[in-house]
Amino acid sequence: MTTDLEQHKLVAIGGGTGLPLVLRAACSLGMQPTAVVTMADDGGSTGRLRRELGMLPPGDVRNCLTALASPDKFELAHLVDYRFNEGEGIAGHSLGNLMLAAAADDLDSFEQAVKLFEDLLQVRGRVLPSTLENMILHGFDRKGEEIYGQASLTCSSTAIAKVELSPKEPAANPEAVDALLQADSIIITPGSLFTSIIPNLLIPGIASAIQDSPARVVYCCNVANMKGETANFTTLDYITTLGRYGLSGRIDAVMLPYSMHDENSVQSLEAQGIQVVVTALAAAHNTQHHDEHKLASALPALIQSPHE
Repeated sequence: MTTDLEQHKLVAIGGGTGLPLVLRAACSLGMQPTAVVTMADDGGSTGRLRRELGMLPPGDVRNCLTALASPDKFELAHLVDYRFNEGEGIAGHSLGNLMLAAAADDLDSFEQAVKLFEDLLQVRGRVLPSTLENMILHGFDRKGEEIYGQASLTCSSTAIAKVELSPKEPAANPEAVDALLQADSIIITPGSLFTSIIPNLLIPGIASAIQDSPARVVYCCNVANMKGETANFTTLDYITTLGRYGLSGRIDAVMLPYSMHDENSVQSLEAQGIQVVVTALAAAHNTQHHDEHKLASALPALIQSPHE
């Protein structure tokens, strides 16, 4: 495995706010990471565009594109992230989402639209949808109630028991599969477990690529549980759940914030041969989120084998 960080092939998989955070941290270390992005989002501006235009969800992709944008393209990236606060029919929309929708329509390809924006923003790495098929996330809470849609699952006041995709087995994006198979390390990013992370793993080609990859697989644990979705989860619960969705026996290391540290989980994980690094990761201004600089400081020790 390559140990020079500038040459290190890091693939980060997830969605929401956690994936861009890891991408920015990796870029600050000189890496050019690849993002494998969930296509399950159906809330807010993204949800409206999906319903009205029948397009793939642009929001998480847009966040990753601007996270990886060249510093020379700061003004353009800032504009892409601009969100309208008022205006009939346009309030709540991100300009970047609208631009991606226009490019996808003009090029007749969401995939080509993403590549166009990679060029426009001179991104440091790649942004790859986990699938190019339209899919819907649904699941069941612990009371047995079925919940339709990613946004509704996120808002559930009851912990989630399981999630599924419709169609059940969408095809993986071949470029995402190739990136995972060639990776030196794969980061399962922090974020909503059932609605940002697992939707990627429900795509059979993605889960199997992670299993088959020679990469070191690292899970970056959340700094706090979500009130409904993962209420009362321990670190061991997160790893066990990821195992149920295709990563059984595949996680090599866990980046664990002090806020989620419990000795029983650590002992159990280490007994399974999983390296656990407990460190300060929470942002000082918001303890519910990771600090980008603390994350960047912790990454090198996790993505490289302790035997290297």
